[in-house]
Amino acid sequence: MRRNLLLFAIMAAIVGVAAVVLWLAPRAQQARAPKMVRAWVGVEVGDEGTARTGTVELAAGQTFRLHAVVEAERGGGDGDAERVYYSPTPRVLIDGARFDALPVEDLDVLGRVRLLWFSVENGVPVREFENGAELERFRYEQFFRDEWGSSWSLDGTLEANFDSWLEDDSPDIERNFGTLRYQVWVETALDEDALVPDQRVKSAALQGATRVEARLPGALGPPSVVFGLPGIVRGGGEWDAAALGRLQQLHDDRLAFSRVTLLRELLDAGGIGWDDLNWVLLALDGSAGWRAPGEGSPSPGDLVRVADRWVVLLRDEVGQGEPGMLDGADLCMDFDSGATVRRLDQVFLLGEEDTGDVLVASPRPPA
Repeated sequence: MRRNLLLFAIMAAIVGVAAVVLWLAPRAQQARAPKMVRAWVGVEVGDEGTARTGTVELAAGQTFRLHAVVEAERGGGDGDAERVYYSPTPRVLIDGARFDALPVEDLDVLGRVRLLWFSVENGVPVREFENGAELERFRYEQFFRDEWGSSWSLDGTLEANFDSWLEDDSPDIERNFGTLRYQVWVETALDEDALVPDQRVKSAALQGATRVEARLPGALGPPSVVFGLPGIVRGGGEWDAAALGRLQQLHDDRLAFSRVTLLRELLDAGGIGWDDLNWVLLALDGSAGWRAPGEGSPSPGDLVRVADRWVVLLRDEVGQGEPGMLDGADLCMDFDSGATVRRLDQVFLLGEEDTGDVLVASPRPPA
């Protein structure tokens, strides 16, 4: 009888110890697991193997990928925690400092990992403010981009959330230039069905947010980079020096643009003033040929205007109109109601008997 009781006590003790071990093991593992501190959006240009944060400048059409990067502490308490980075790329570049990265699969110890991707925008292609005081209402916000998916890496895109709001009659072109900011949230939960994550970190939403600026070459650079940004239209109210300064700062920070601030940048880039422009009268009837930049108007980056309505020449639209000749079917960048690409005859509304006389000038000084 005593042997049976002793055997029973031993078996109960073994079961009890096993239960304690099974209860403590995952918690001990969790205590040793990394603690996420913050997230970053990294941009990998081509296949260089480095995820870069901050502002990344590209040539239009250059391929890039977006990667979620997690900064975490690993190693426990007593002030001996190690700061590490997890990324789908072998290296990360943060605030100019380069770090080797650990594989993101190592974060599976935290349970289910969920990623949410956002673009950070003003949300509309054009905003009108009656006076300078109203400019204080200008804000940016995050737009959840469910269509981008939820993986650690995704193909880079410059498509703004508001692109679908633009005119349906705009030419169907692949826009591989412009500016866009990104944000990512990384959430983890041991319980797959948890409604609230155990840990959540977010990358910066505005100040310090990663942004990509992809620009066309030459004189097309300044106007191309404002695509994806909201255009600000000034109303007839009062705009004092402080408000105008704020408008210029929004432009310089690549948060917004206006026709005036963009024209100033375009002329400054060419080293020429408005009064120094040499306007030439041309007809949009196919009688003038396109030329290479620097060979005289018309060429990509030139200004085209009627009265105070102006656009920037983009390219000869091959397959429509007269190939190699300037006509109404050719494309321009229009900034009257946000940044859009349009046909010249959509802007200047040429009639059957109208040869489409316009003024053309190069924002670059004569060679």
